[in-house]
Amino acid sequence: MNVLVTGATGFIGRHLIERLTPEKGRLRALALPGEDTSALDHLGAEIVRGDVLDYQSLQRAASNCQLIFHLAARTEASGPSRKALEEVNIQGTANVARAALFVGAGRLVFCSSGALYGRAIKNRSITEDTIPIPDSPYGQSKFSAERILSSHHQRDGLPVVLARTSAVLGPGAMSWLNLFKTIAAGRFRLIGDGHNYHHAADIADIVEGLALCGSVTDIEGQTYILAGAESVRLRDLVQTIAEEVGAPRLPTNLPAGPFRLYEMASRHLFSWTGYRLPRADRIDLYLGDRAFDLSRSGRELGYIPKVSTKEAVHRTAAWFREHGYI
Repeated sequence: MNVLVTGATGFIGRHLIERLTPEKGRLRALALPGEDTSALDHLGAEIVRGDVLDYQSLQRAASNCQLIFHLAARTEASGPSRKALEEVNIQGTANVARAALFVGAGRLVFCSSGALYGRAIKNRSITEDTIPIPDSPYGQSKFSAERILSSHHQRDGLPVVLARTSAVLGPGAMSWLNLFKTIAAGRFRLIGDGHNYHHAADIADIVEGLALCGSVTDIEGQTYILAGAESVRLRDLVQTIAEEVGAPRLPTNLPAGPFRLYEMASRHLFSWTGYRLPRADRIDLYLGDRAFDLSRSGRELGYIPKVSTKEAVHRTAAWFREHGYI
């Protein structure tokens, strides 16, 4: 079987290539011209230079591929302009769908995000049927991309499976570095009492879930949530990180009231203008209170996450130390 992975040089992409290497036939990794692919060299993947915004290069990369994993995306953490984010996440996904239909791929797995549910949701049982309320440019772009793919599925028979992932820990999870460093320095302060819940996952579980989305039969057109083994209180997550990095005693908590007002103002601004206030995403992360229900993923995919939050934090911290980040 020929398999194409877009976004192969990204955090999830690299781990997915490694997960697929032992069992898949020919693996292709789509990488931007000039992009560093050294992390993929030892895995034996064929490096194909191209861009999801360049349909012709994408069509060539997808040629003769029976399975496509579409992971290429921009995030707000990577600091792109809103236009660049929407181009890659929306137009790029539309191009991938066209290419998959053109080459007759048997399955397209789209790596979406739990961000499309919105940070404002206070819900400890979010399912695939929970109505998305994206309140960030990134979440909105993923929601728009999903609608494009669903439209192609209904109209053109595109054999697509949507995978909505939670936040992801594990070796190479650079989006967590600032939090780990702040806690290690003893500067982190909880907002409120920290009793709100968060639901992250280890990268090993996420790529296993994506692999299942690519291999389980008769699930075209379905959506699945991929998250970790459990949700945890924010204060417990912070304490776990603090123990791993040997942090000094953390400062007292900040009152939640002013930050909730700021969060509310940011949500209203986004609904009116499509833009958010500075640092609103971080505040939303600390104030959010939600968990994902993995019943459908477990029942239909056989997805059973195995890595605890504590172990995922340990693996992340160990990688940061190994590479001199903390």
